[in-house]
Amino acid sequence: MRGKKYLLCLVLFSIFLCAATGLHAGIYDLNIIDTPKAYTGYRGDLHFDFTVYDDGGILTSGILTIADWAFLGIYFDVGNFIGSGPMSFNQPGVLARFLLSDGAGTLPAIAVGYSYFLKGEEGKVDDTVVAGPYVVVSHYYFLFRAEQNLSWGFRYPLIPISYSAPENISFFIGSDVELSPGFSLKGEIENVHFVEGRWHENYYNIGFDFNIIDLLSIMFELKYSPSVDVLERNLTIGYRTQF
Repeated sequence: MRGKKYLLCLVLFSIFLCAATGLHAGIYDLNIIDTPKAYTGYRGDLHFDFTVYDDGGILTSGILTIADWAFLGIYFDVGNFIGSGPMSFNQPGVLARFLLSDGAGTLPAIAVGYSYFLKGEEGKVDDTVVAGPYVVVSHYYFLFRAEQNLSWGFRYPLIPISYSAPENISFFIGSDVELSPGFSLKGEIENVHFVEGRWHENYYNIGFDFNIIDLLSIMFELKYSPSVDVLERNLTIGYRTQF
């Protein structure tokens, strides 16, 4: 019972701390959890993310917004970085996103890009992070007196080559809900295949995103897929600045 009280106090303190900051979580993030948004930031924005996933793996990424409608970046993945097991190095990958529509007119926000699909060992194929192009559409709606984001789209895997096939095209949908200027809830359904017998491969992800101090954020993720039947826990630290 005492442990539950400590946990409740920690959650309440985190929410209070986030509410006191001037940053905004949620709609200004580039991704929901693993799924992208039709948003690129502002020219000169620098984004760095460090994700610790199962078995001590680390996925890091760096992104520079080169224009209000485009960003470029790179990611590195090292399995078993923390711990005593042998480390496994994935080939570095490219991150890119280009806006086709910013959502200011009659069309919603639409973007095309290239990214990894899922963080963590369970999302890899042949011990390789799956990556490829995507198309994403974002809609904005109002809830709790704040603008929220709903995004959906399709992905086509190019890496690894053995997995690059039309039947492995996946669908995703997700939303984040900003509850205070520094705290948001994120939820998504990822890795959806409209192929008979593959519904058990869906991933159901929930994230709790905190802006702790100026330019620094922490997100705790819970990920579950019936195909794995294990609740995965990831911790992501993000840093934002201007170039």
